[in-house]
Amino acid sequence: MCTVISRNFRFSLLSDAGRWRAREHLLSVGYTEKQLQPIVWPEDAVSAHREHMYAPWEFTTKADILRGKRERMEHNLWWKREYGVTHIQPLYVWVFWCPGFFGFAYRGWWLYLFGRGISSNKYQEGDIFSQLMELFPLIEPTLYGPPDIKEWKAEFVKRYQRGYWCGKPQGKAPIWAEVKGTSIEKILGRAEWPKGNPAPA
Repeated sequence: MCTVISRNFRFSLLSDAGRWRAREHLLSVGYTEKQLQPIVWPEDAVSAHREHMYAPWEFTTKADILRGKRERMEHNLWWKREYGVTHIQPLYVWVFWCPGFFGFAYRGWWLYLFGRGISSNKYQEGDIFSQLMELFPLIEPTLYGPPDIKEWKAEFVKRYQRGYWCGKPQGKAPIWAEVKGTSIEKILGRAEWPKGNPAPA
């Protein structure tokens, strides 16, 4: 049970009956007399929270709030500046085997595209995925259409294996792409890992 308390709230504003009801409620859900002692607030704290009744109090300060506002403002400015502008930037393709949750949910081969500002698996199907299969022609098309996606991912891991994920081999390869904002518009070609900088394992 997560508990959040604002410093602006004044428990003393309640009537005597209200304070008694609030105290009885807290005791009924498991709080002890010791836990109902007043919180010792740092000088610039504006709220306190804890994940459960036995966890220590964690405080949010005015500086935390101002930092969050600055980060949101910078992100919004970046989005306005970059929206509609196409850049060519390096990404890398990551293919790995997910054992699944409870043995079946999300089980199978997964593909992610990673880069500065990009971390997405929404390109597992569609035009971008078709461009990747053309860029890395690992298996032949089927009699009825494009190559089998599962076979392509398995072959990608064999050819471009780099480290392991969940105890299974994973594949990684760098590429160049046209990126607009956080959206990948077009795959341009293969890239090389930076020299002197090891590729991610």
